Amino acid sequence: MSRPGFVLEVDDRTPPLLIGEGAGCRLERLPVGTRVAYPAESLPGVPHVGEAIDQALSAPLGAGSEPAAPLATRLKPGMKLAITFTDGSRPAPSAAAPDLRGRVLEQVLELAAAAGVDDVRLVAANGLRRKQTSDELRGLVGERVHRSFAVQQRLTAHDAEAPDLVEVAPGVLLNKAVAEADLVVNVVLVDQPQRTGWDQLATGLTGTATAWAQTGLGGDPAVRAEVAGVLADELEVFQIEVVLDQQLFPPQLGFLSRREWEWKVRDRVAFLGFRQFQAIAPHRVRRMYFDTNPAPYGVLQVAAGDVTAVGAASAELVTRQQGVRLGEPADVLLAGPAPVTEHNIGAVMNPLIAAWDTLGRTFNAYTGKPAVREGGAMILFHPLTQAFNSRFHTASADFFADVLPATTDTGRIRSEFEPKFLGDEWYANLYRTQNAFHGVHPLQLWYDTRAAVEHCGDIIWVGADRSSAERMGFRAASTLADALEIASATVGRNPAITHLHTPPSMLAELS
Repeated sequence: MSRPGFVLEVDDRTPPLLIGEGAGCRLERLPVGTRVAYPAESLPGVPHVGEAIDQALSAPLGAGSEPAAPLATRLKPGMKLAITFTDGSRPAPSAAAPDLRGRVLEQVLELAAAAGVDDVRLVAANGLRRKQTSDELRGLVGERVHRSFAVQQRLTAHDAEAPDLVEVAPGVLLNKAVAEADLVVNVVLVDQPQRTGWDQLATGLTGTATAWAQTGLGGDPAVRAEVAGVLADELEVFQIEVVLDQQLFPPQLGFLSRREWEWKVRDRVAFLGFRQFQAIAPHRVRRMYFDTNPAPYGVLQVAAGDVTAVGAASAELVTRQQGVRLGEPADVLLAGPAPVTEHNIGAVMNPLIAAWDTLGRTFNAYTGKPAVREGGAMILFHPLTQAFNSRFHTASADFFADVLPATTDTGRIRSEFEPKFLGDEWYANLYRTQNAFHGVHPLQLWYDTRAAVEHCGDIIWVGADRSSAERMGFRAASTLADALEIASATVGRNPAITHLHTPPSMLAELS
């Protein structure tokens, strides 16, 4: 039976606890009285994934109380079918364990073949993220689907800069294969409450300007609602959402998500081995270990049918899975980035991504109010090494080298530098042809950290490159004790401290 989230109060008997720092971790003895929030264990999963997919396709959810027609009855000979799917923002588990996207796609394609549908296009909904390589797409969709569709150019990654995007409404440009389809089957892997419903179609399959209006600085919820409304009017969509469990580490690194006082002998041996590997391997080599040993994630739920109804069911389940009650906001919040995020699959975690994962994703993972009080401090753990993947993160390297030394002011960045990154032809060419992230990628990362920066009185990085931290407007410390000493000017000598023991993910629920 799974256990809910748990908050431990550190006392004299508490052993040193794990703190993640990207592709590494450390054991840290935390001050007495620190609250340590542990994520909930995974809820019971689906015992037979294939049967769950079949059930979802044959008994889909309808809008409100309206019944929905099974997918098989909506497929007609001669129709144009577009199947869109979550891109590489979630890595395939391994060659030995077929990806869930591939399993769903195969069952949908079998129904399409039985109905006599010949015009089928498969599109990865990567939006402004980098396009997948051929090998990565093969891992996502499976060897059989890749062999059948890739050679005929019927398996592609979305191109937000493509000249043939279709304007389905004023200012809303959409992928051509999707816009021209009689039916769109949208396959989504869900691991966060907000990644449900219309989100993937609205941001992952639209043009640059349309996507950026929803995801850039101050992305207006009204704009997202407007785009979703246009898509609802223009497209016939059959939504399939697969809610993932909390397994984010391969079995050999399972100790990273367990409570330290419950470690078995094998966990201690695995930690010692990983610590030795961490001591001799540079950060980029450690990251490669996670790329080559991704987690064999499981399934909590498969739902299909009406986009809004399916999205609501998924969001409810993920919120129930990840919610942890923390009590009052802390004066000091401790956290570290995950080893792999949607922005550094196949690449080293650069300082911008480390900042995004902690100050963007982790800080904003709450219901009600943040886990740290307004004016409090965040103490974060990562080396902030100035290493940028030359293929994927060209724009980020330029942003870090050229923009941040000039200014960290968001208003100035938006007015002086955003137009170049948004419209630069070189960045667009790298995005279109070299699997690079779009030119606006570093701005998205930077803008997503602003809420935390404006909320907190101090942000300090432990074990970080001092010049990297200072360039981003933060401070650096050698140890946790030093960081607490620095933060004392903001939060006093006896602050209330909370450590978020993530990953796996959690949603902070505060009183």
